[in-house]
Amino acid sequence: MNTKQGRAGLRAAALLATLPIGVAAQLVATTPAAAVSGLIRTTHVSTATDSQSPKTRAAECPSGMRVIGGGARVSGPAAGSIRLSHLQPISGPGQTDRYEVWADEPPGGISGNWALEGYAICAPATSVPGYAIVAQGSGYSSVSPRSTAAGCPSGQRVIGSGASIAGGGLGRVGLQMSRASGPLDIARAAAAEDGAYSGNWQVTAYAICANPVGAAAEGSVQTGVSSASHVCPGTEQVHSVGGATGAGSTGQTFLNSLYLDPDLRAVRLSLTGVPSDGLAIQAICA
Repeated sequence: MNTKQGRAGLRAAALLATLPIGVAAQLVATTPAAAVSGLIRTTHVSTATDSQSPKTRAAECPSGMRVIGGGARVSGPAAGSIRLSHLQPISGPGQTDRYEVWADEPPGGISGNWALEGYAICAPATSVPGYAIVAQGSGYSSVSPRSTAAGCPSGQRVIGSGASIAGGGLGRVGLQMSRASGPLDIARAAAAEDGAYSGNWQVTAYAICANPVGAAAEGSVQTGVSSASHVCPGTEQVHSVGGATGAGSTGQTFLNSLYLDPDLRAVRLSLTGVPSDGLAIQAICA
């Protein structure tokens, strides 16, 4: 295993050389000065462990709080074959803030059993002035792989991210990227087909934006592995999670689980296989 880690020590050249899907990686952190106060992690408890597909969860934030991130964890005997298709923050008038996650079996299904659990990272509305979710779709086509990015309004920064697929049913399209840029000005998303698929689909990136809070994009690029973790330094907490993968030796690999620990200190990523050019894991820390 070859690991490149750190905060200011992450080298942009190395990341650009190893991040998959031909998308420039910016995981280099800026210096944090503050943090969003009052963060909590909520959970939508695991589904039944069976072979039903797709599975969905929606972890909700309490009244008066805003969703600033979230994640999903797949478990069970057949967990390693499952790909994520939605990591979507939702907020708006008359709605409960939540983070929705979807996961699918590969085309043709599998005989094994698995389960899905969803998480939301929530912050008091008063601690995220300027809060907004910006979405940007790639447009519908059958081109694969495909990526897109959503940007924050001028003067704001990304504090969380998400990604979703529309039109790629029955596990035929899976997520390969959901993360923020290093400068925290945009959120990136990417997806790919699993084998030949003639249908049209699109991938959407979600940037959760707010006035700057001094958060930093932390992370690493690792090769030869299908899972990784990253811990925020010192007493800093995870504000959002991110990950990226690409093609492996026998085909595309996909995001399988991407979530944070209950104490908001570490991010964990697993994939459906080992990507040839390495995986990227990210935590927005402050």
